[in-house]
Formats: sequence, structure tokens, C-alpha cells
Amino acid sequence: MHVDVFDGVYLDSPHALTFGPQMIKCIRKRFAGKNDLTLDVHLCVDRPQRFTQSLADAGASRVIFMWEAMVDDNDSLVSAIAFAKQINSMKMKCGISINPDTPISSIYPLIDTGLVDLVDVLAVEPGFGGQQFNEVAIQKIIMLRKYIDLLRSRGINVKILIDGGINKHTSPLVKDAGADILVAGTSLFRHPLGFEEAVKEIL
Repeated sequence: MHVDVFDGVYLDSPHALTFGPQMIKCIRKRFAGKNDLTLDVHLCVDRPQRFTQSLADAGASRVIFMWEAMVDDNDSLVSAIAFAKQINSMKMKCGISINPDTPISSIYPLIDTGLVDLVDVLAVEPGFGGQQFNEVAIQKIIMLRKYIDLLRSRGINVKILIDGGINKHTSPLVKDAGADILVAGTSLFRHPLGFEEAVKEIL
């Protein structure tokens, strides 16, 4: 289950406001006993490091943070490594997400550390559902797949998640490119024939 957390600050819009740790806790409670449920929390918030403990307490399986949010007195890589270590120290897995206009090679040094086990390739601008799929994501997946496959000999295993604009037309394209996990929202919840039929189309 992929849950987007927006605070209306990182993305400066009154429409980019969702829920937080309390809702995550309720979701985890609702599925108590489902030990195989992975609860991914995609953080698009200002100063995301503030939320690590609360998300761990709420039952998040993995925290996915935005590469573009890693800006402080140090460089982005230093900030990202420190945050990834913080997440891992609280017994959660860690993922990194990148915007459509961010070069995929920007995150290679972070992947090399072995601190992240998932890369969230955004095929739309973060924050709003129903956007059109940006085909730049396909080339990113291809490049990332080749890079990750080379790291397996070092024991570094990273999954590729594609997020945004996923439907019956785009899902075959991203799977062929090498994506492991597909996140869909609009195409599932607004399908005219219902959720189950939408899932069948994507699979």
C-alpha cells in the first residue's frame, strides 16, 4: 500500500494537503494481522526528517523521501545519506523518489551506499492525481535497471517503483522497461467498471 503524505508546504499549494502519521496508524490498525502488508509512506513535506519517529511509531514499513527535499547547509547527498541512516535505524526500509526533471544519475551515489532498497521514479509532477504520464520515466527506468543490475554482485538489491499516470496503456511500457512495482491511483479509483476491473487491466 502506497500512501502519499503532503503538507502543503513542500508543494506550496492548498490542494497538496493530505494526511499524516495518525492516518498511517489507523491503516496499520485496520490491517492488523496482515503481516505481509507493506505500508510505504511517500513523504513530500518540508523538513521530512521531523517525521521519522512518528512514522515508525505509526507502523510504516518504508519511508520514501524526495531527493529534491534534501537541501540544507550540506550538499544533497550528505543530507540524503544521513536521513536514510536515520530511517534504517528505526527498523524501517528506505526509498528515494525523484521528480520527472531530475536526472536519474543524480541518485546513483546514494544507491551505491546500500541504504535504500527502492527508487520511486515519478512519471508525473508530485502532488496531484490525474496527470498525464511523462514518457521520460521510461528511459529513466531503463537506465536505472541497467545500473541496479550491475550492483547485485555487491549484494545491493534495489527495486524500481513507477508512480503516476499508470493505466492499461502505460503499465506494459514500464514493465517492459524494467519496473518492479507499479503505483496507480486515478486509473483504479475512477475506473468506470470498478476497482477490480481496473486492477486486471493494469496486471
